[in-house]
Formats: sequence, structure tokens, C-alpha cells
Amino acid sequence: MPIGFGGDPATIEVDAYEELKKYLKISSETVISVRCHVIPDEVIMKRFQSDFRFVCLKTEKPKTAPDNSYIDAWGVKWKKPPSSLYYDMVDHPIKNADLQEIKNYKEPNFNNPGMYRQAKKEAEKLRKENYFSIGTDLVCFGIFEQAWALRGFENFLLDLALYPDFAKELLEKILNIQIKLFNRWLDAIGKYVDVVTVSDDMGTQENLIISAKMYREFIKPYQKRLFEFIKGKTNAYLLLHSCGSVYPVIQDFIEIGVDILNPVQPMAKGMDTRIIKEEFGNKLAFWTGVDTQYVLAHGSVDDVRQEVQKRIDDLARGGGYIFSPSHNIQYGVRPENIIAIFDEAIRYGRYPLCRSKRIMGRPDSKSTSS
Repeated sequence: MPIGFGGDPATIEVDAYEELKKYLKISSETVISVRCHVIPDEVIMKRFQSDFRFVCLKTEKPKTAPDNSYIDAWGVKWKKPPSSLYYDMVDHPIKNADLQEIKNYKEPNFNNPGMYRQAKKEAEKLRKENYFSIGTDLVCFGIFEQAWALRGFENFLLDLALYPDFAKELLEKILNIQIKLFNRWLDAIGKYVDVVTVSDDMGTQENLIISAKMYREFIKPYQKRLFEFIKGKTNAYLLLHSCGSVYPVIQDFIEIGVDILNPVQPMAKGMDTRIIKEEFGNKLAFWTGVDTQYVLAHGSVDDVRQEVQKRIDDLARGGGYIFSPSHNIQYGVRPENIIAIFDEAIRYGRYPLCRSKRIMGRPDSKSTSS
């Protein structure tokens, strides 16, 4: 069973990573991809038997102000206060914009040719080394998330409800920028990578952020155009990362070209992994696994092992499954639990699978049916 770890869509936060390195007696430098998300050392990737490697555009890191804030390439301000482990958006560049300002918004600058040459070189190397490689886009969110990042969350939700023409103008602007970015990105790596990721969170813990009807009217058409462009530039599979309770629009994701869904958040409402596999498993692959909200953070090693077994039993039948933590491993997770994730996946996640012959949580080595 393939295992995926180490970049978008599932890596580890810096504080948890430092504790893991201490536990494993690894002294390598900690490399950050964006904010607090780590690019794990190759020693750890091999220890956890990750079959995937990740290629991201190494942009110039923004300067951090004395108050621990920075402004990203899109003009969005992020800040990490002393009381927090995370950066959050605290200001939005077009929060007070009118229609003309939307049209005049200056697109981000990702024009340094050296960034693309380096990414191409990395992708070529991974192809030669026979890794499955992921083209990870970390310079923008998807259509929906980038819209509210620019406008502010409440502002953009009000735009959708009260000012639909304004909202569509903004979405069109974002789409055109993202197509330009993906055009250069895929010119560099498109023929070397196996998967391309897009991140566009549509769910909360309990439901969609906006109604399914509103999603289909406003967001789906722009996602469809973006995904069609991406798939026209590469033979890679398209992975959509969309957190939360997104069950009502999974069929819509399939219709607009999504091949792999992540994170299939196990504790979100309606995201039962067994049911989702049964209903959509002939059309979608799934990149997910251990619940990071409760089991990994608060459970014992045995709890983690049982969680690994459940997700494999639910999702691995018939293939179409990449095992991983369901999301980034967060601060406070014990190294023992992190190691248990992968050790149990390596031990238990072997084909052929036969749930009825798994006794005491151990695969029957004599089984021949899957």
C-alpha cells in the first residue's frame, strides 16, 4: 500500500518535528516550506517509507516584521502572535475595494526564471529515481480560498450573497492569475510529476462553508476551468485538498476532474471513510488516514494503531488509496504516536487485503483474496 508523507497535502508542523527529531536522534537542519510547515529530512522520509516526494516553487521568503508578521506575494498580511503556534491572516489587500480596484489589482510576481529551472531539475531527478512525485503549488490557494484571502472572509461571503456580479468579477480575476501561474509551473514540471495539487477548503467541521447551491453557482465553474487548464498541460493526476465536511459536493468534484481527494477528514460530519469509499471509490482515489484531530493528538499508541487499521480496512480495498495522516501533524503529538502511524501502516497495509481473516489486528499471511 503506498504511503504519502512529507509535503502538501500532509506533512508536520515545526514544533512537533523538532520533538520527533530529538526522539529519533536526528540532527539535520529543519527546512520550512511555508509558515510552520516542514519539508522533512530524507532520513525521516525513508524511515516512514514514504513513496512520494514533493516539488514546490521555492519563492523568495517575505521579510518578517518585528511584530512577527509578514505580507505574502498576494498582499495578504499574516501574523503569529506570542500566544499562538500558527500564523493567521490579519489583513486583506482589497477588503475595501470597488469593482474598478478589482480590475486594477496587481497580480503577484512569480517571474524569476531560476525558480522554475530549479523545480524542473528537482522533478527530473525524482523521475529518474522512480519516486512518485507531487507538484505542490504553495504560491496560492484555490479559487474560493484565494478570494476570501484577498477580500476578508466575511466580506467575500457577503459578496456572494449580496453582490454576485462583484464576486464573479473577483473570481474571474483570480482564475486568470492562477492560470498564468500554473502555465509557467507546469511548463517546468508538468511532464515529470505524477500528481498536481490544488488546495481549496470548502468545509467546516459540520457542513460546507457555503451552500452546495451557492458552490455550484459561484465556485464550481471557476474550479472547472482551472482544473481543465491544469489537465490540459500535464498527464498527472489532479489532487484536490478540501478540508471539512464536503460530502455534499464530492460528486461535483468528480465532475470537474478531481482524481484524488484529500483529506477526507475522518471526524468531520458526513465523512465516514467506509461509506465514502463504497460510494465514490470507483471514481476517486483517496489520500488520507489517521485522524489528526483527536486520535493522534490525544490517543495512546494502541489507539493510533487501531485507527490505522480502520482506515486501511475502509479505504484500501481494491486500491485507489494513499495512506497518510489525514492532515499535517500538529504540535503536541508525541513522537511515539507519530512513529506508530507509519510502523503500523507498513506492517498492516499489505495486499492482498482480507478483512475477515485479520485476527487480533494482524493480517493473515496465508490469505490470497483481496
